[in-house]
Amino acid sequence: MLLIGFIGFSISIQAQNSGIKGIVTDNQKIPLEMVSVAILSPKDSTFLSYATTDLKGIFHLQDVPKDTVIIQLNLLGFTQYSKKLVYNNSLIDLKTIVLEDDVSSLDEIVIAAVVPIQIKKDTVSYNANSFKVNHDDNIEGLLGKLPGMEIEDGKIISQGNAVTKIMIDGKEFFGGDPSIVLKNISADAIAKVEVIDKKSDEAELTGVSDGNKQIVINFTLKKTKKNRGFGKVSGGLGLDNRYFGNANYNQFNSKTQLSVIGKFNNINITGSNIQGFLENADGVADESEDDTNDNFNIKQKSLSGFLETKVTGVHYGRELKKRESLNADYFYNASENSGISETNRINFTNTNNFNFKSTNDYLNTTNNHNFNFNYENKANKTHTIKLRGRFYTDDRNYNLDRKGVYENENNEIVTENNLLSNNTTFKKYGNINFNLYRRLLKKGRSFNTGFNWVVNNYDRENDQHTFITRNINTDTPVYQEIIALRDEESSSSNFNLRFKYTEPLGGNHYLNAEVNASFYDVDESTDQSRTTIKTTIEEDFIKFDYTFFQNIMRTKLFHSYNTPKINISTTMELYNLRREFGQEIDQIYTKEKLYVTPSFFFQYKPNRGEKLRFTYRRVIRAPRPRETNPFINDLSPYFIRTGNVDLQPEKVHSFVSFYNVNSSNSSINFNTRLQYNYSTDAIIRSYTIDDDYIRTSSYQNNGERHRLNAQVRFSKKLNKLGVRFNLNNRFFYNSANSIVNFNLNKIESQDISTNFVIQNTRKRKVDLKAGVFYGVNNTSFSIEKDLDRKFTTQKYFGMVDVDATKRLNLNTQLDYIIYNDDKFDIHQELPIWNAAMSYSLSPKNNIVKLVLIDLLNKNVDVFRRSTDNFFEETIGQSLGRYVILSYTYRLNNGKRKPKRKSS
Repeated sequence: MLLIGFIGFSISIQAQNSGIKGIVTDNQKIPLEMVSVAILSPKDSTFLSYATTDLKGIFHLQDVPKDTVIIQLNLLGFTQYSKKLVYNNSLIDLKTIVLEDDVSSLDEIVIAAVVPIQIKKDTVSYNANSFKVNHDDNIEGLLGKLPGMEIEDGKIISQGNAVTKIMIDGKEFFGGDPSIVLKNISADAIAKVEVIDKKSDEAELTGVSDGNKQIVINFTLKKTKKNRGFGKVSGGLGLDNRYFGNANYNQFNSKTQLSVIGKFNNINITGSNIQGFLENADGVADESEDDTNDNFNIKQKSLSGFLETKVTGVHYGRELKKRESLNADYFYNASENSGISETNRINFTNTNNFNFKSTNDYLNTTNNHNFNFNYENKANKTHTIKLRGRFYTDDRNYNLDRKGVYENENNEIVTENNLLSNNTTFKKYGNINFNLYRRLLKKGRSFNTGFNWVVNNYDRENDQHTFITRNINTDTPVYQEIIALRDEESSSSNFNLRFKYTEPLGGNHYLNAEVNASFYDVDESTDQSRTTIKTTIEEDFIKFDYTFFQNIMRTKLFHSYNTPKINISTTMELYNLRREFGQEIDQIYTKEKLYVTPSFFFQYKPNRGEKLRFTYRRVIRAPRPRETNPFINDLSPYFIRTGNVDLQPEKVHSFVSFYNVNSSNSSINFNTRLQYNYSTDAIIRSYTIDDDYIRTSSYQNNGERHRLNAQVRFSKKLNKLGVRFNLNNRFFYNSANSIVNFNLNKIESQDISTNFVIQNTRKRKVDLKAGVFYGVNNTSFSIEKDLDRKFTTQKYFGMVDVDATKRLNLNTQLDYIIYNDDKFDIHQELPIWNAAMSYSLSPKNNIVKLVLIDLLNKNVDVFRRSTDNFFEETIGQSLGRYVILSYTYRLNNGKRKPKRKSS
C-alpha cells in the first residue's frame, strides 16, 4: 500500500505539467460529457491511449508517448475531430474544442474509418482494428490488448470486475460460457468489442436502477464474416507421438447463428471448458479420500499426468422475431488422464504423530454430454420472459493402484497399506429456470415471479481391494486383506418458487415484498458387501435407505432507495427451516425453527468509473445431507465417515465491501474487495484416530469460524517508459476449530500472495511482458505447536513476442518456479521454457507453426494442501518436453468481392 501511495503521489505531481488537455463543447457552448478522446499513431492508426470528458467537458490525457501523434474526438451525433500534434512531454492545452453538428473537417487530417473507442452510457466500445493481434490469435489474444482488461485463471476481468457473460452479435454463444468463446473465435473476425455494464432484467424493464449489474462483453463480427461461413482448421504432429487437431466453423447472419467446434489432442490442453475435468486433474481419484471443502489453503488446479482429450460441440441460435430469441447447444467431452504421483502426508493427534507416504498410479476416464437452451422474449414492452435449461450426463471411471506406508515419529515403517480400486460414477443432472418480469401501469410498480427446478441422480459403484500388513518391525506381523463392494444410488430434487412485488412510494423510495419457497428432497440407497481375510474369513453386509427432506420458507420485506448514483436497501426476512431425515423403517428426525435474517445494501457511484459498495447479510447454513446421515461409510478401512443427527444450522454474518476506480484520463485502475464472514455454531469436523492409524470422522457444532478475504488491484500506464504495470495483492485468513481425539484443535491459516506484471504499451511489432509472483501459506495448529507449517511459491516469468516481418512471428517465454516447504525440507526449482515460431504462407490464410514446450524437460508438478488434522505434498509427473509442427487454414478469410452491376 505504501508503494501504491508513493506511485500515486508521483503520478499526480507529474500530471500537472504533462499531457494534453482541453474543454469540449457544442455550438451552444454547452459542455459535452463522455466524449471519447483517443491518441493514435499517424503511421498505421494504431491505438495508443484514450480518455473521456467529465461533466464539465474537461479532459486531461496524461499517457501520451513522446512522438508525433493524432488526437481524435468522437461523440455520437457530432462530427469527428482529428488533429496532428507533436508531443515532447510538455503540457499541451488545446483550450476549447467545439464539436459541430454537421459534417465538416476541422483539420487536414481526418481518419473517419478508425474510431478506436466510443462511450455511450453504460457501454465502452473498442474498434478491434486499432489493436494489433497475431494472425493465429483467438479472441483471448485480442482481449489481452484492450485497456482495463485482464485474463486471470481463465476468467476475464474488466476494470476489476469479473465478466459474467460473452455474446456474439448480441446473442448467446454456447450458453455465454467465456472460455468456449475465447478459444474458438478468431480475433480477426471481430470488428468491435463492447464492454457493457448491464442492468438486471428487472431494472431494464421498469427503468428503475437497483444497483444489480453484471459485466457483459459483446463481440460484433466484421461485415465480411456475416452471411457466409468462416472458421479455421488446424492440426499438428510432434515427437513422442504427440498430436492435436482443432476445427471450428461459424455461420452468422441477422437471424441465425450456427457454430461447430471439434478438438482432439494428447498434449494436456483442454481447449474448451470441459466441466468437471480440473476437479480430478491432480490424479488422486480415490473416492474414499477426504473432502477438500475443509482445506485451509486455496486448492491449486493442475494438469498432472498425461491427458488425452476429445471434444465436439454445436451451437444454434435463432431470432424468432424482434427481441425474441432461442439458443441451444450440445457439447460432448471424452478425456483420459493417467500418470504417477508421490504423496507425503504428516498426520497429527494429541498423543502421537505419524506420516503416510504413497505412490499413486492412476487412470481416470470421463465421458459427458451437455445440452443447454435459452429462450428469451422481450418483444412486449410490459413484460419479459426467460426460460433456461441445462441437462447433462457424466460417466466417470477412476482406477487407482496406491502403495502406501505408515511411519511413526521415528520414521520407522509400521504398517503397509496397498490399495487397488475401481470406482465408477454415472451422474444425470437437469435444471429448468423460468422468470417472468412484468411492469404495471404506475411507474416503478412491478412484479416478477419464477421457479428453479434441479433434478440430480447418480449411481456409484465402488470396488476396493486393500492389502494391509501391521507390526512390520515385530516378530509377529499381521496380514489382512479386505475386499469391499459398495453400490450407492442417490436421487435429489430441489424446487424453488419465488414471487416479488415492488410498489413505488415516491421520491425514489420503493417498498418490496418477496416470498420464496424451497423444497429439497434426497433419497439414498446403499448396498455394501465386505470380505475380510485374516486368520479367518469374515463376511458382512450392509444395506440402508436414507431419506432427507428440507423445506425453507422465506418472507422478505424491504425498503429501497434507488437513483442513478445511490442505491440503498434494508431488508428484514423471516426464515423458516424445517428438516426431516433418517431411515423410514427406523426413525425419522424432525427439526424446525424460525430465524430472523436482516440484510443491508449500499452502493454509491459518484463519477463514471468510480463505484463504492457495501453489503451485510445474515445467512443460515443448514447441515447438508451427508453431514446428518447417521449411517457409517467404512468403504475405506482407514477412513471411516459418519454424520451427526443432532447438528444445528450454522449462522453466518457476511460483510462485503468493494471500491473501484477506473480513470481513463490517467489510465489508473484501482480495485479493492474485502469480505469477512463470522460464523457461530460452526459445523466442524471431529476425528478419532486409534493406534492402528484408523481415522473416524464426524461433525459437530463447536465455537466460531472467521474468514477474511481481501484483494487489492492497481494498474497504471507509465507514459515516459511506455509501459503498463499491474499489481495484484491477495490475503486470505481462516480460523476454525476441529476436534481430534476429543481435544479441541484451533487452526489458523493465512494465504498471502503478490503478483506484479509489467508490459509495454506500444505493441505494433514487439509485445513484452515480465513479472513476479510470490505466495506464502502459514498454518498453525493449537494441538501441536511443533507442526506449524509454512510453504512458499515463487514464480518469475517473461515473454517476448516479435513480428519479425509481416508474415513471420517469433515468441518465447520462460517461467522460473521455486517451491519451499519447511516441514518436508523441500527446495525445488523448475525452469519452464517454451517457444514458438509461426509463418503465414499467404496473407492470413495458411499458417505454419513450430511449437516447443518445456525445452528443459522439467516434467514435475507440485500440489500442496493443509487440512484440520494433516498436511501433505504431492509431486506428480507432467507431460514434459515436446515439439509439434502444425498447419492452420482459415476458411473464407479473404474479403468478399463486390458484385458487378448490370449494364
